[in-house]
Amino acid sequence: MSDKKPEYIEDVGWRCETVHSQKRRKHMHRYYDIGTYMVTIVVEGREPVFGHIDGNIKARPTEPDYPATVLSPLGVKAVHEELPKIHAIYPMAEVWSLCVMPDHLHLIIRINAPLPPRKHLGTIVGAFKGGISRAWGNGPLFEDNYNDRILMRDGQLENWKNYLKANPYRWLVRHTHPELMRRALCIVIDGVRYGAFGDFMLLRHPEKVQVFFHRRMDDDRLTPEVRSRKIPTEQTVFWQKEHARLIEMAEDGDVMVTPGISECEKRIKNECLLQHYRLIHLQADPIGEYWKPEKGRFEACAAGSLLILAPWAEDQKGDTDYERFHNLNTLAASVCRLDALSAMRITAG
Repeated sequence: MSDKKPEYIEDVGWRCETVHSQKRRKHMHRYYDIGTYMVTIVVEGREPVFGHIDGNIKARPTEPDYPATVLSPLGVKAVHEELPKIHAIYPMAEVWSLCVMPDHLHLIIRINAPLPPRKHLGTIVGAFKGGISRAWGNGPLFEDNYNDRILMRDGQLENWKNYLKANPYRWLVRHTHPELMRRALCIVIDGVRYGAFGDFMLLRHPEKVQVFFHRRMDDDRLTPEVRSRKIPTEQTVFWQKEHARLIEMAEDGDVMVTPGISECEKRIKNECLLQHYRLIHLQADPIGEYWKPEKGRFEACAAGSLLILAPWAEDQKGDTDYERFHNLNTLAASVCRLDALSAMRITAG
């Protein structure tokens, strides 16, 4: 007897959908109606059946040797035979963007008008997957289900188009310099478990400096006698001095360690990312098997200047977001205390 609970999908009916990590449909969203979606479908076992990545990671996006996917015969069929069928069968649906990777596909699909009765986004994706599997000829090709992201915010569509265009570049960087793009689902620092992504050698650096600022502090522009209120820290003389001191240390090669929560912490974090100063960034969001950083942090990883740490939810203290974010600064302090010898003993799981 299955323990899956059926869910009612409007105009579709009751369904017991297989729930996979990062493949859950948004509850109560009308997937048959007008909308824009970024869809990802993955080959079972991550077999590189659609081609291979080739190019020069130092080339600019406008240059002909910028990294791109060289399509296999199956990749050609997927793009030129199966993809056009989506609009041919469902004229209200358009594919606005496609990114073919060796072992998975990304599509941005626009539904311009409600789909026919009992049809929805999953119907379109399922038919597309089925057509490619038939072209493959060796049975089902893809993992069950798919991942979707609903694109709703201003600028979100262009951001994702640009992200997908650079996907082959990121793939080639990760495979050319795996030591800078290392991923671990579990490392342990001072008894706390983390997911991690980036250059692990930063943990061994002898000079790690915590970047920590309160959001507000006493107005140091006034004398103690008249100082009676707190102001944003970034407006204080203290911040100006500390900013100069920390950036000088970063320029000298010290590793900055911060979750980048308060405004001043964010400014230091962003400056490190932009200038490729060494940085260990703690984040609250988990790092999973297929997680990747966004453009700015990816480029910092590629430069060998960034390690991202994400403490396991079970190891984060606090019952509220405020308490958990505050705890990230406590964890940043423990990372700074990690000595090189202990860092060399860290094993990834």
